[in-house]
Amino acid sequence: MANCPNSNERLFGGAVVLEVSDGCQDAKPLEADWLALAAGTNKGFDFNPNAVTSDADDGGGYVESIITNSDFTISFEGEVRKKDKLDQYGIGKFITNFAAELAARRQPGIWVRMPYGPVTFIGYMVVTALSSDGGTNDIVTFSTEFKVGDASTIEVIDNSAASALVFVADLPSTKTAAVGDDFQLGVQVSGGVAPYKYDWYKNGIHTGLSTSTTAIDFDNATTADNGVRQVKVTDYNGNTITSTPNTLTVS
Repeated sequence: MANCPNSNERLFGGAVVLEVSDGCQDAKPLEADWLALAAGTNKGFDFNPNAVTSDADDGGGYVESIITNSDFTISFEGEVRKKDKLDQYGIGKFITNFAAELAARRQPGIWVRMPYGPVTFIGYMVVTALSSDGGTNDIVTFSTEFKVGDASTIEVIDNSAASALVFVADLPSTKTAAVGDDFQLGVQVSGGVAPYKYDWYKNGIHTGLSTSTTAIDFDNATTADNGVRQVKVTDYNGNTITSTPNTLTVS
């Protein structure tokens, strides 16, 4: 079945992934730093505009409203696992970091990114709600919300206006190493619409690595690592690019 970049099918909640990244508001995270928050069941946003009204006698008989600002909020609900998955930020880390920031008298700030159909929201936000609940016969769930921490970081991106997806750093065509060497093979992309999915192949067979893997680390390389590797990168809009095939020789 085709992955159609121009598809206009209905957006469903499972396709909306809320991602977070640690950091400060003066430095936007790198692509490799973004991680899905947790196993989500509900995500949403509310611009919650603040308004004042005018009922001056020159208004033609109608009260006029003026928007002064927005109390923008992103909300998230999810399920709790006994252990967080390695490709997720995880509710455990989320809770402990929140508590640590409060204990240190700092703001519980975090970068948040949420692709939402034709747009993507990005910004440095603060956690303003965090709670959990679970009955005896129910899956334990949690809910949280984020409000603007630094207004200058808030972006609402038109996904259709994104630049072309390209490799900033591609795989080399060949790589030679000695048995026991430590090295890395990876790629870096720009353009398109994040988040990106990375599908790694060895000798034409999918490796099964997490689709958030931007680089493969080889520790104490062996001859079993020999082979041809390639990665296919897919952006949020379904656009794909494929790396240069890399022939790895360990001897």
